[in-house]
Amino acid sequence: MKQKNQIDFRKRNLLFVDLETTGLDLDTHEIVEVGCLLVNGKSLEIISEYSAKTKPTHVETATPKAIEISGYSPKTWNNAKKLEDVLRDVSKMGKGALVAGWKVDFDWWFLERAFNEHNIKHDFDYHLIDVISLAYVYFRKKKHVKGLSLRKVAACFRIKMAKQHDALGDIKGTYAVFRRLMKHYEKSD
Repeated sequence: MKQKNQIDFRKRNLLFVDLETTGLDLDTHEIVEVGCLLVNGKSLEIISEYSAKTKPTHVETATPKAIEISGYSPKTWNNAKKLEDVLRDVSKMGKGALVAGWKVDFDWWFLERAFNEHNIKHDFDYHLIDVISLAYVYFRKKKHVKGLSLRKVAACFRIKMAKQHDALGDIKGTYAVFRRLMKHYEKSD
């Protein structure tokens, strides 16, 4: 039985999301950067992009490695936005979209926690598209591939990546890999 207001997944936009955080622990660490691409679900063309640094409230709990990876410094984050404002922007941008990304469950859980903590409702579809799973299927029998990191997979497709661990640059790389994989899968239909 079809649910009321159910939208065909093929008609939904895709919201590609990447986060930078102050560490890997969902209970301790926080979001410091968000990068998003809104993509037309039918044409797979980019509709819009969004990028924002967010002000951490407990930077003292950050891991040194995460600080190094994200490039966080008070000076660099001088014009960062409040996380609450960024969440509202992302919620509005991705209304009704399927969320996609590289190891997207990590980003999803940080986003979900932040939305709940700030009492912000979102209207994302509950399904997630993890591009690393698509890459696994494509590369599983190819011996020359040494790993499934975004950088290694992008290099196999000769996709140039922006500096490492920049949320918008990483999500653009993820999207480029997704497009390449989709071309392959759509050819084999």
